[in-house]
Amino acid sequence: MTLTRRLTATACLTLTLTACGFSTDPFDYGDGKRIRLAVEQLFGELERADYTAAASHWCDAAGAAPPTADELRADFTDLARPWKTKLVSSQHTDDGTGFANLTLTDGGGAGHPYNVDFHLTGDTAEVCDVDTGTIQIDVDV
Repeated sequence: MTLTRRLTATACLTLTLTACGFSTDPFDYGDGKRIRLAVEQLFGELERADYTAAASHWCDAAGAAPPTADELRADFTDLARPWKTKLVSSQHTDDGTGFANLTLTDGGGAGHPYNVDFHLTGDTAEVCDVDTGTIQIDVDV
């Protein structure tokens, strides 16, 4: 098969699967969906400057005190609104602890990478920490 035919076949298959409702976004189902919902809720509250609500549902991570509304205000108040957030990647262990990397694009168009630590509990994910930057774990097999 020529390269052109292969590319055409691949494009047609991709369009067909997309049209049938198949999604390749890992944040549309299962654990990924729970992670997306928790992150979107948190960053939605932060964008609306509802720092009290954002601080109120932080997980109880061992050894770390949840941030106060004033600490969140100091970290997020200078970012121009409105925001767009895009989850980039996530990893978690069998016990439900993990992290997600996201990019926040502020109202001025500047991108800001964030790392969100979370814990999966029941049907939800709880945010446990937010830091600037991203985490990458390389595993040799």
